[in-house]
Amino acid sequence: MPLSLENLSWQWCYTILFIKSVVLAWLLTPLAARLGRRWKLLDMPGGRKAHLSPTPRSGGIALFVSYWAVVGISVAAAVVVSVEWGKGKAPFASLVASIPRRNLIQLLAIFIGASWILAVGLLDDRRSLRPWAKLFCQIAATVPMLLTGIHIVSFLPWKWLGALTTVAWMVLLINSFNFLDNMDGLSAGVAAIVAAVLAWISFGSNELLMTAMFVALAGGLLGFLRHNFSPATIFMGDSGSMFVGYMIGVLTVLATYYQQGVPTKLPVLTPLIVLGVPLFDTFSVLWIRWRAGRPLMEGDRNHFSHRLVNLGMSERGAVVFIYATTFCVALGALPLRHLDWPGALLVAVQTVLWFVIIYWIERLGKQAAER
Repeated sequence: MPLSLENLSWQWCYTILFIKSVVLAWLLTPLAARLGRRWKLLDMPGGRKAHLSPTPRSGGIALFVSYWAVVGISVAAAVVVSVEWGKGKAPFASLVASIPRRNLIQLLAIFIGASWILAVGLLDDRRSLRPWAKLFCQIAATVPMLLTGIHIVSFLPWKWLGALTTVAWMVLLINSFNFLDNMDGLSAGVAAIVAAVLAWISFGSNELLMTAMFVALAGGLLGFLRHNFSPATIFMGDSGSMFVGYMIGVLTVLATYYQQGVPTKLPVLTPLIVLGVPLFDTFSVLWIRWRAGRPLMEGDRNHFSHRLVNLGMSERGAVVFIYATTFCVALGALPLRHLDWPGALLVAVQTVLWFVIIYWIERLGKQAAER
């Protein structure tokens, strides 16, 4: 996107939005911890868990409230300011133009789905739902977005196939960030990096509303991370990790990656590349469980982070290593829309090679430990 006065104005708007999200989540998280203790939403120590004292797992409440408060107030303020004072003037007119009535209905649908997935997560944190019940509730969370026309298009020939792919994508990401929430600060930090990179990509595509929603999510996650990084005083819980997975899922479906004039169709791979690390963790741990004949949805210590600890890293070191890997892999998606076929294929190959190298390191480490 070429630099202009309007773009500079938007950069200031997004900076303010980011700061508001960080501060609000930072302030709300201790309140959510108190609610967690009052409602007995506590993660008890023991078994495969590393923490030594009961810890609130009500972080999803802070993430949900801070995110929707910032998004709702910001969108309403932009509309009011544009109508009252900024008619035809940048940047407010541009934002309002990107939020037609259809988008407002879709925002409401996303809010309903997010509220549902938060409620399911809180119930699971309190009573531990059975895997199939949880899966059914995750699928139900996609219904409002499908009813308002939010589904994957990306060159798929039939609408029903797009809807089916959307449900599969949403369920995959909800569970990926749920799986990733296995060490202090891991899921929140990875999600913040993913949201920041996707905001960068959306800004480059001139998707003003999508950029704002990704920026607000990244800011809220960083504010929460202040309390969630090791040693954590509060956990996301299933309510938080599933909410984050839901929001990243629906926002990646709404965002546009391929536009007319782009040299190749490979920009549609952007979400897969940016989310490469969470997806790698999910599929690798499912593969390990399947090979061992264990239930696929039963927790264990075979996640990417645990395997790094088994190689000799500290838990903090493993978390930071995964942050760095997530950022490096995600950066590969940034130039996709500008590359011709050889360059775009090179990015795809580079992404695959990242995980080949990780697999190779893990295998060599495991062989060395067995000697």
